[in-house]
Amino acid sequence: MTLSKIKHVRAFVAKGGGADYHDQVGQHWIDDHIATPMSRYPEYRQSRRSFGINVLGTLVVEIEAEDGTIGVAVTTGGEPAAYIVEKHLARFLEGRAPTDYEKIWDQMYFSTQYYGRKGLVINAISGVDLALWDLLGKLRQEPVYHLLGGAVRDELQFYATGARPDLAK
Repeated sequence: MTLSKIKHVRAFVAKGGGADYHDQVGQHWIDDHIATPMSRYPEYRQSRRSFGINVLGTLVVEIEAEDGTIGVAVTTGGEPAAYIVEKHLARFLEGRAPTDYEKIWDQMYFSTQYYGRKGLVINAISGVDLALWDLLGKLRQEPVYHLLGGAVRDELQFYATGARPDLAK
């Protein structure tokens, strides 16, 4: 089975929710008065938003195959991460087979060593990696857990976090 190659990589920012817990409509528990590295400064103790943690927003990554199939992922990082995805990382995907995921990841990671291996850069790489796995699963018409080796147990215990952890029930 020959799979479509990657045609295009897109990245954009979504506001008002998504992967960024701090960019939620209304109140959210994660913005309450809780300990953070900025708590040492009285003017920033009241909330995480007070020191700008919510300014970046949610990064959405779409990877489109030649046949029109689209893999999607969300992470944090906003506009700076979207810039990294489209201006730097996309070159390692476009025209390639989605099955080259190991080499693609290595090239994204090692090519970014000159400007960062944490924070925004890793968020951008993670978004691309997740969208690539989503695309591969859709192209093969298999759930991603099959691609990763298949089920190893009948049930899973999991920890759910997010803007609406109640939805995981």
